[in-house]
Amino acid sequence: MERALAFDRVAEAYDRARPGYPATFIDTALAGRRVRHVLEVGCGTGQLTMALIARSLYVEAVEPGANLAAIARRRAPEAQVHVARFEELELAAESFDAVFSATAFHWVDPAVGWAKAARVLRPGGALALLSHVYVTDGRTRRSQEALREIYGAPWQLRDEREVIEGALARSGNISALWGWLENPAIEVAETARLFGEAQFESIPHQTDLGGAELVELQRTTATHLSLGAEEQERVEREMVELVEGLGGSFPIRQLAVLAVAERR
Repeated sequence: MERALAFDRVAEAYDRARPGYPATFIDTALAGRRVRHVLEVGCGTGQLTMALIARSLYVEAVEPGANLAAIARRRAPEAQVHVARFEELELAAESFDAVFSATAFHWVDPAVGWAKAARVLRPGGALALLSHVYVTDGRTRRSQEALREIYGAPWQLRDEREVIEGALARSGNISALWGWLENPAIEVAETARLFGEAQFESIPHQTDLGGAELVELQRTTATHLSLGAEEQERVEREMVELVEGLGGSFPIRQLAVLAVAERR
């Protein structure tokens, strides 16, 4: 998807601003499985790639953004990084023990991605998806509503319980579960026949950002990158004013999330 390539324009900022992923998630995805050869879809700047390499895994990664891929190669030189779209890269059937993807699989064409992930996995191989999902609570709702108004974006504001319960209710189809977390348009009914019941885990994360920090983070988001230059300037100015009005700190509340399902 073209919007996904926008991140490549801000690769260095993306690497600085985006959080990493809990090490326990990788351990959960690998537990009880004989995993040696891993494919990572949308490796970005290589945060997850490096963690997989550190576990003595052979990693092939695919990343459509050349600038992002260059950072990933510097960070994890042992990995083989393909500059390509997952949908278009030729990969042998049943050639991987696991497919990992961190904050990227929702950008893959769902008409291709779920079936291709199943095809390249060996029987019993694992598809492991990781991301960060924003949640709201009593302290953060007002500031999140204000940021939503600045962007004029149709963001849902869901609390932690709603997010978790919705994910668990959809565990029979990993695409439905991931669609609940990221984008409902990526759900494909057939995926339930390709993969077994998904295991879901979440870990809450919170931080408080100053005005400049919030601006840098938002500059790495698809919503911000889709704006024209003048709109970006307006939004950034209003974000700084918002944070000043909040006393100099903007509260961020997220769930780090993991979904793992085995290929049938």
